[in-house]
Amino acid sequence: MKRTIFLQNPDAIWLKGNLHSHTVNSDGNLTPEEMKEAYIHHGYDFLAITDHDIYTDTRYLTDENFTMIQGIEHYNNSAVGDKDIHVHYLWADTIEGIKDKDVIHLKERKAEYGLPYIYDMKRKGAFVQINHPHWSMINVTDIGTDTPFNAVEIMNYGADWLENMGNGVVFWTEMLFRGDRVWGTGGDDNHNHAPLDSMYSDSFGGFTVVKARNRSPEAIMEALFSGSFYTSTGPEIYDFYIEDDMVHIKCSPCEKIYICCQWRPYQRILGRHVTEFHTKLKGREKFIRCECMDARGRTAWSNPIYLD
Repeated sequence: MKRTIFLQNPDAIWLKGNLHSHTVNSDGNLTPEEMKEAYIHHGYDFLAITDHDIYTDTRYLTDENFTMIQGIEHYNNSAVGDKDIHVHYLWADTIEGIKDKDVIHLKERKAEYGLPYIYDMKRKGAFVQINHPHWSMINVTDIGTDTPFNAVEIMNYGADWLENMGNGVVFWTEMLFRGDRVWGTGGDDNHNHAPLDSMYSDSFGGFTVVKARNRSPEAIMEALFSGSFYTSTGPEIYDFYIEDDMVHIKCSPCEKIYICCQWRPYQRILGRHVTEFHTKLKGREKFIRCECMDARGRTAWSNPIYLD
């Protein structure tokens, strides 16, 4: 039997998107309309505008060729010891109690208020993730064992490109090692304080590619909740699955493909223009995921396939 993270509907489509961005409604330099046009120009299929502590309703920008996902980035203190973390909420259409331009703050930025708010948003149907853990200078012990998150932002391009602090893969791996079942997402976190064609631009570098049943916001959110996506800074993953105890990976040309599980990366293939890797499971894996790295140092990360 084939086991995979990707939606197996024969009519499913691949859609490229940015799940984390900011506009003039918080601390960005572009309007929602300008953001949409920029991402269309760069070949994206969907975009989430997630302004800081304020909801920007962008449903009116969705059309037959481009989809807007709804969301907000929330300053939250759900971490142990009241450390500051940024929590991301995403949804398809509407969510109870939040309307356009609503400003959302905790009563106090303390864990006793932050964690219940996360659970309440999750109850309402939001997809909940921890943003840029490395940039926030938190480790896994800081978030405690009560982890109601759907995902970790493992690639924050803005923080990675401009500050070298956007890679959250180690944080994510530690969560997986201790048994948390969370997906790994990517986004730009772009504020566009530099021109889009500048070396200092924080746009178009980290993205999430979903395999969804169609282009609707509902279908994209279904893909996120189920893990039917991968995160990348360049390479493409075409397939990743297990069949008859064999692992199969197909991707765009890369130099390195690693299979990772609950211990160190234990299988790999290296070479020029590697596009496939087929290898046998060792039998003790609780989950597996893959990382595909190209000649420019860019990486694509799959979500885990759980084996228990």
